[in-house]
Amino acid sequence: MKILAITAALFAGLAAFGPAPAMAQVDRSTAQERACEAKYEDIFANLNSTSPNKRRVSDEEIGWAFDYEEVKREGRPCSDIGKDEQASAQAAAKPAAKVEAGGGTNALAGQAAYNSGDFATARAKYQVGCFTEGNGAACTNLGAMASSGEGGANDLPLARRAYQQGCAKGVGEACENYGSMLINGRGGAKDYAAAIAPLSTACNASFATSCYDLGATYFFGHVGGEPDYAKARQYFTKACPDYGADGCYALAILQRDGGGGPVDAAGAAHSFKLSCEAGKSDGCLEYGVAQYNGAGIAQDLAGARASFGQACNTGNAGACMNAGIMARDGQGGAADPAAAKRYFGLGCKLGIQDGCSFAQAIAG
Repeated sequence: MKILAITAALFAGLAAFGPAPAMAQVDRSTAQERACEAKYEDIFANLNSTSPNKRRVSDEEIGWAFDYEEVKREGRPCSDIGKDEQASAQAAAKPAAKVEAGGGTNALAGQAAYNSGDFATARAKYQVGCFTEGNGAACTNLGAMASSGEGGANDLPLARRAYQQGCAKGVGEACENYGSMLINGRGGAKDYAAAIAPLSTACNASFATSCYDLGATYFFGHVGGEPDYAKARQYFTKACPDYGADGCYALAILQRDGGGGPVDAAGAAHSFKLSCEAGKSDGCLEYGVAQYNGAGIAQDLAGARASFGQACNTGNAGACMNAGIMARDGQGGAADPAAAKRYFGLGCKLGIQDGCSFAQAIAG
């Protein structure tokens, strides 16, 4: 049976079905455990609801649900969710690095105040350093503080003006943030045309997110009246691999389909691989399709099966179906009915009706 090759079907789900191990050491009747279970049920109720009033389930909630089932399966309390990530983050944490102000008196005073933890004074000094002294780094720091509400109220219009001033002084980080605020309508109206110059400055300074934003702006035709796939491809190329998940995925789509340039199956496979490695579920699905079909790379059924499984385990329903078919039919490795049933069950749970019937057809 051929692989389904379902592409770009991004859903959310959990990694395993079946009975959980004994968990006598955890009291699931506590208020915290009941709250976690209710949150988990609410996520899936909204995910699978057909009601027009259902709320959107965020990627963060999906990730939390995935972690919840894992700790529950392992007999651990809900409070363990995120502990491994927190420990890693704490181990790698460094003091927040601010751009050294340099130059004028108020900019330097703002830097000294920030370093001492006096954020209100730092913000006030940066504001003078930016708008009176014209210090680009002070503007960049002011923008960061105003946008996050550090040292005072959250003030997006002020942040936008500060980043604009910092960008005019040639600070790449300020241009990155100013361009982003323009295309997203933060701190003022959306203005894609005005965003091109700051985003270009930031992209040329190797800010990959700005390269991606430029690519997306041209891809969707937000400037010029119609899509410009050649420019989109140019900027997505600059965004990949540093902005791997989205930048490489967008580039791969254009390479695969010949948008804005020649078809490049090998380049597309490589870009999908980078996107997958950066954590994009659809990137793993598409890389698996390339591996399965030998599109631009040598056919690798074992690799395709692994890629589909990886995408399924991050909630991609189409990948679950592909992984289930390969596990059921023994493609890319030995037949594994238990794994096939699990994958099909996930596909079913995530809304693909064939997954329900395929899972039921497997004994056990």
